[in-house]
Amino acid sequence: MEVQLVCVLLTWILAVLEASDDYTGNHSLVIYVTFAPGHRFLPEYTSYGMLDDLRVFHYQSNLMTISSPLKHHASLSSVWKALEDCTIFKTGFFKRFVRDANTTLDVNVPILQLIYGCQLDEEGNQRGLYHFSVGGQHSLTLDQESVSWSTYHPQAIGFKDILDGFKIWNRNNLMYIKQDCVPRLKKFYEHGKEMINRKERPEVAIRSRSGAGLVLVCTVTGFYPREISVTWERDGKTISENVLATDILPNHDFTYQVQKSVDVPDNDPRKYTCCVEHSSLPEALCVHWDPPGAGLSPKHIGIIAFFCVFMVLLISALIWRRRRQALKNLDY
Repeated sequence: MEVQLVCVLLTWILAVLEASDDYTGNHSLVIYVTFAPGHRFLPEYTSYGMLDDLRVFHYQSNLMTISSPLKHHASLSSVWKALEDCTIFKTGFFKRFVRDANTTLDVNVPILQLIYGCQLDEEGNQRGLYHFSVGGQHSLTLDQESVSWSTYHPQAIGFKDILDGFKIWNRNNLMYIKQDCVPRLKKFYEHGKEMINRKERPEVAIRSRSGAGLVLVCTVTGFYPREISVTWERDGKTISENVLATDILPNHDFTYQVQKSVDVPDNDPRKYTCCVEHSSLPEALCVHWDPPGAGLSPKHIGIIAFFCVFMVLLISALIWRRRRQALKNLDY
């Protein structure tokens, strides 16, 4: 059940991101927070910040420290201190929300999540977002004009009433979005622009796995930026049926990975190719699937068979000769 809940939460995050394409302009800073008290698999408090495609910080309550590829910059020390203070502030808010939901709605809240941040375009226009989720199912949005919460889920009205009662919390959230987020975005970008503007070429490999039938899996990893196109081709034509893809996931070295699989009918003689398009590549990178033994011609197979037969005969002759010699020695 808990594993299913984590999957639901990931689905909610993706849904929010898809619904927030307007916030993905030239540069954006988005922060993700998860509060999971008493969860078996997750720390009580987890947060990380994304500057465009780059994870600029990560925090877990069980480690009690902020990790970042920009941690060595002394000018960001005030940012790390602010994030630590924010962690304490948000933890207090989450605990109060859980208590109020339990007492007023008689609801046991398993996990809470926040997604908030800002976007800055070339003209200097800025936009903000602030989303809240209860259990990965009930999504609410902070209206920046009325400083109140809205939801499309009738079951979440009770949660909306609780959030609307947190007047100071809501005003602080709005202040962050309108006043603090963009300066922090600019500060992160100042120190992280080389990492953000870099291009890393993807590595592509195909492997097969068997089950109900043959499945080809194209693994693409080590690429940056995040945006990428991976397609399967059959005899040079793009195919979409029986094709599955994972989400684009981060690697430990601040690059990304993705997998795309295709089901192959039994004894299918057609050629399968995985093609990748990425900004680091001058042209599409295509890798062909070669089944085991596919590169052997009938002539080569005949030569190998002849060699195997010859070796068997040679070994048999040697064994026979040794046995004959041993029998002669016994006669003496």
